[in-house]
Amino acid sequence: MDTAKPGFDTWRPGRTVAIMPTVVAALATVWATSVPGGDPMWLALTVNVWVFIALIWVLTLARMLFRDEPSTRLRREWPVWSLPPLIVLLVCGLVYVGAPLKARFALSRPALDGRSQAFSHGAPLPADDEWIGLFPVERAVRIPGGVRFAIDGVGFFGAAGFAWSPEGEPPDPEGEDLYEHWQGPWYLWSESD
Repeated sequence: MDTAKPGFDTWRPGRTVAIMPTVVAALATVWATSVPGGDPMWLALTVNVWVFIALIWVLTLARMLFRDEPSTRLRREWPVWSLPPLIVLLVCGLVYVGAPLKARFALSRPALDGRSQAFSHGAPLPADDEWIGLFPVERAVRIPGGVRFAIDGVGFFGAAGFAWSPEGEPPDPEGEDLYEHWQGPWYLWSESD
């Protein structure tokens, strides 16, 4: 009969403890990368959370490997402990192909198209910090042939957002703005310092 008392040697994290922080970090990473230029505050936070999760995962795995009967425990619990690395790979792949930004833009496109056309025809520009679709617009500015939207809280060294210019790449007479064609009449825009 085993009379061992539960303690440090017998405690093992449950599935929720093993998986939930990884899922939360994955969702935060997807959110942080779903805006042009990324959200610096969220990106900094998620990097720290990912480092913490990796450290806990490696320490727990090492602890399981160097215990009595490690192969039995690993065989029994491998599905739980393989999920965090798989989630990391999935998130890395999504971020690499730009899926978070593409998805958020696709969901917001009808609102962005409608408001852009209205603004280019003289409708009043939105108030500061107004949401258009799923994007918090810090400010909107009319540009020759279109409209430019600065998204609130993005960009590391300056404002960033979208430019709507159905006539082609927006002109930049002062050479201070960077435009990259995105989709149709849309461009990713960032201020250069």
